[in-house]
Amino acid sequence: MSVNTIILKPDICDASNRDLAHPPELMQDREHNGLITYWQTVTWRRHPEPLLANITMSWNKSLELTDDVLITFEYGRPTIMILDKSMDHGRSWQPYQFYADDCLDAFNMAPKRVRDLSPANITKVLCTEQYSRWVGSKNDKNVKFEVRARFAVFAGPRLQNMDSLYTRMESMKGLKDFFTFTNLRLRLLRPALGGTYVQRDNLLKYFYAISNIDVPA
Repeated sequence: MSVNTIILKPDICDASNRDLAHPPELMQDREHNGLITYWQTVTWRRHPEPLLANITMSWNKSLELTDDVLITFEYGRPTIMILDKSMDHGRSWQPYQFYADDCLDAFNMAPKRVRDLSPANITKVLCTEQYSRWVGSKNDKNVKFEVRARFAVFAGPRLQNMDSLYTRMESMKGLKDFFTFTNLRLRLLRPALGGTYVQRDNLLKYFYAISNIDVPA
């Protein structure tokens, strides 16, 4: 009796082959028939330590955020990242939010959530651990920059009093500017680890992959 063994060889990303490429435009393409397409970096094995990547989005005009910014990661969310914004077309940058599995260790900041803010400090730049800690599930794909929750401080939990928000936008110094930008930038500083330490003998498992970036503005 003979047994035939089938060995499945995984495809390797190849930018020169359309079927094997993971170009940046796949972060914003239209996906059909349930097929998820995504951009992907090289693995940690092919990159100097640490594995870093920047993603810059430019609009050539000033925009105002109207809802949550949503970034969808495939195969694990970064354990450390920063969302930056520019108001002068990329000539200067300032942090919008810090993300880490341990905010004190990564940025020397105490972890906070938007719900901890008050009207007096609503434009405070936070570090959150909500979207970075490993929970053992690939179903947790999304990372948010919470805009609606900041709006709710003035407009109510269901945003039923938008007039109050608009009045504050015009009268409160720096509030309107906080939601205004010309460019956004993701600084990916450490990929999903799948645990508490880096497996040095299997660096191929570490990379960044983004299937969607939604910026309502």
